Amino acid sequence: MKQTIAKYIQSCTQCSKFNITRRKPPGLLQPIEPPNEVFQILGLDWWGPTTPSHDGNRYVLVITDRLSGYVIAKASPT
Repeated sequence: MKQTIAKYIQSCTQCSKFNITRRKPPGLLQPIEPPNEVFQILGLDWWGPTTPSHDGNRYVLVITDRLSGYVIAKASPT
């Protein structure tokens, strides 16, 4: 059945027109030098939206130190 579906999709003009490949080809991996000191390299990420807190905050900025793993989280309304 899987082969039948694959053949149908390959022969369908509308499928080939609208089914665009959206994946990038894999790139070359580059080694990342480990940090020598705490807070030399940080990772930042936004988390949310979530249910508003009593202060009206819906997002959290998460900062992670790459050497120690120490995490700082700050609430934000936007």
